[in-house]
Formats: sequence, C-alpha cells, structure tokens
Amino acid sequence: MEKYSGVKFKTIFKEKKKIEHKGIEKLMTWGKKFVELNLAPKIEGGFAGNLSFRTLHGFIITASGANLSELNDDDFVEVIGVDVNLKQIFVCGLKKPSSESFLHHAIYTKRTDINAVFHGHDQITLKFGDKLNFPITEREQPYGSMELADEVVKILNMNCNYFLIKEHGFISLGKTMDEAGNEAIGQHKRVIEINRPDKAAKNK
Repeated sequence: MEKYSGVKFKTIFKEKKKIEHKGIEKLMTWGKKFVELNLAPKIEGGFAGNLSFRTLHGFIITASGANLSELNDDDFVEVIGVDVNLKQIFVCGLKKPSSESFLHHAIYTKRTDINAVFHGHDQITLKFGDKLNFPITEREQPYGSMELADEVVKILNMNCNYFLIKEHGFISLGKTMDEAGNEAIGQHKRVIEINRPDKAAKNK
C-alpha cells in the first residue's frame, strides 16, 4: 500500500467550527469497531480507513489522520462542496477531511440510494476475495486521487454494496451506518470462514 503523505487536495474552510450532528456518535462507535477488527489498521500518519455518512448539505467524514479508535468531537468534517478540476474541497469543521474525500463524494454522487460509505483495509479480503467473487477495480491507483475515485465509479452498481479496490482496500455501503458497518464485518467473517483449515481441506 502506498505510504500515506497527507491529503492531495486544497481544503477550503467555509466555517471553522466543531461539527454537531446526531449521527456522529454512531460513527465514533463504528470507528472503534473497525480498529478492533483490524479493518482500519494503524499506519504512519494515522489509520488506514475513513468513514462517512450523508447529510442535507453533503456528507460528514472522519478527519485526515484521525485515530478511529478514539475519535473526538473535532475529528469530523462536513464536506459541502467539491471542485474536481481545481482539486478543492469545501468544508465546515476544524480539521482537513479524510484524504479519500474525493472517493466518498464520487460514490454519493453515483449511488443516490446510499447514505453511508465505510472504507477500510482488510488484508484477508484482498488476499482471498476472489474465492467469493468480490467485484474489484481493474487498475491500481494512488490513494486519495481522482483516478482512484474514477476506478471505483466504473464498478459501482445498484446490486452490490461491498467491493474491493485493487491493492488497496474495501468499500462497504449502506442506507444506514449500521448497514455499511455490518456488511464489512459480515464479508470479513465470510472470508475467514471459507479459509478455515477444515473448510480448505474439504474444498481440495
């Protein structure tokens, strides 16, 4: 996985203030669960994962480099606008949004039925996902780039809420945060189950 070196866009603060929303507490809970299950492992500069949910004005996402296991009130940023051509993201909050904000924006734009986007890094699904025929992007692209977002949009469809990003991680979607989180955990457990020694022996 590419070494994390910060966001690749310009953050424009429309309002510098702590974000308040009833959904933030649940996002905190899911951040902690992702770290506990190693779905968002610690890396240099932060944690390899980012979570968001849709709002009336855009979406609220975890901040760049946020400790997902110990999220604070100031670790949430509301993205209210995106200029793809100028690589600018307009926000309300106290910190820069996650480096994958372009990716979350692209998904919300394409999938109007989705209200939560959870992105993590689950090595076991990357390694054995082909056994369960998970959809996967065709080309490896740099993290936080529009090229990565474009690759994901190519495989988005209304019938699948879990897919892999080549040599990178996974995306789990849901109409609610619980749906997105439980989808990620369920797929993680499915891959573990199918690779149990007794199951592997039976499949030979």
